[in-house]
Amino acid sequence: MATKLVCLACLLLFVVPTSSAVPSSTDQPLVMTRLGLDLQVDYEAGTIGGTATLEVRNASDQSRANIPLLLSRLMSVSKVADAAGADLSFDQRVVIFQDDPARQVNSIGVKLPHSLPPGGSFAIVVHYRGILVGYTETGSLYIRDHVSRDFTIIREDAYAFPTLGIPSWAANRAAPRDSFTFAARVTVPPGLVVAMGGERRERTQRDSLVTWGYNSTEQVPFLNITIAPYELLERSDAHIFYFPADAAGARALGQAISGAIERYTRWFGSLGREPKLVVIEIPEGFGSQASLSAGILQTAEAFRDRSELSQVYHELSHLWNVPDLERPSPRWNEGLASFLQSRMAAELDGWNQWDARTERIVASLKQRCMPPNPCDTVPLAAYGGAGLTDRSYSVGMLMFYALYQVLGQETFDRAYGTFFQQYRKKGATTSDLVAAFREVSPKSDPIFQDWLFTTRWYSLLSSGKSFRQIVSQYKQP
Repeated sequence: MATKLVCLACLLLFVVPTSSAVPSSTDQPLVMTRLGLDLQVDYEAGTIGGTATLEVRNASDQSRANIPLLLSRLMSVSKVADAAGADLSFDQRVVIFQDDPARQVNSIGVKLPHSLPPGGSFAIVVHYRGILVGYTETGSLYIRDHVSRDFTIIREDAYAFPTLGIPSWAANRAAPRDSFTFAARVTVPPGLVVAMGGERRERTQRDSLVTWGYNSTEQVPFLNITIAPYELLERSDAHIFYFPADAAGARALGQAISGAIERYTRWFGSLGREPKLVVIEIPEGFGSQASLSAGILQTAEAFRDRSELSQVYHELSHLWNVPDLERPSPRWNEGLASFLQSRMAAELDGWNQWDARTERIVASLKQRCMPPNPCDTVPLAAYGGAGLTDRSYSVGMLMFYALYQVLGQETFDRAYGTFFQQYRKKGATTSDLVAAFREVSPKSDPIFQDWLFTTRWYSLLSSGKSFRQIVSQYKQP
């Protein structure tokens, strides 16, 4: 026991807070353009290790001599090399985020052999290994990641592989970020299935281990790799990886996906290609996420309870989001998804509890907006910079529902559909969204002013007006 305590003390000596010496966001304007992973999961030791190959591009107007990386706090780097195999010098230390005192990471700095000019690209190969742990202590309760035969997830959220960044939450959110391509090989024991977006290109067994390989078919905004004893349901519009006990739920989910895609297409137009989705079941509490190219993580509730299919509708609606050009983003698209999930549930499942849902949201907002976190100082459009995007789900939902009620279904769908089709490839800002709605109907202006650009919505609710009464005022000539 004494030995263990001494070792723990030694580890703590190397956990240092960041300081002014840590570079600001302007010192790491690099973007990743390609990610290659070749990993093995050791279930006995609870570790993940192997190599991560990152091709990065200098997105700034100045030359850069270093590449900053972040890795999970119980993982370490043993070697960094260039694409030809030549060793590169690096340093690493476990640090605390300068603006998030509960978040510890291994901060790594890789020194390049020569300065990287603006627009230039360079590939590094990082050899690493360590214990996978979650980050629930930071308030991110869904990042409960760990190695388990029942379910393992390898993702950037837990820094399970090296990712570009410095120990600053605000700086990383403000940094440029592009979609990227990937090639991933993951080796696991037999009986387990590795699932991710893209296309499977390999399944080979050697020495009682199985290696699964996937390639991206197009650029992805993120990469999530899950491992579990999955079964696979193959449909024309989706491949669904599910836990063996949820076969019936997987079939119901597939039907719901088809119905939702048909309606979203009718409302907002084509995605530009036929969707071929990868849907992956994950345990409750691990956090859903969606991308047309990177796949959909969907928690088990939606597989086991028909009333929870609104979660699927929420994630599917994100396929009709345009690339977000704002860094940091206010994430109003989460408010849109929160509205659309209920609208889709009403269409497909007969759900009809609008008033009850809006009343719950209003009550929750009033409770959460008490000091020291008032809601009358920062508008929704500024939530990204203020670190308040958790409010975007509820405030944004009420805003889009108000727009829908005031403009009507046909006008709302025409406004958002036009916006989506115009910007689905090149991306857009909040101002572009507002302009698209204004072009179709000037009635949207007061709603955006109250809910997006000011906090008047909070004054109205605090004065005792119900959400229904507020919407009625918008409908008046």
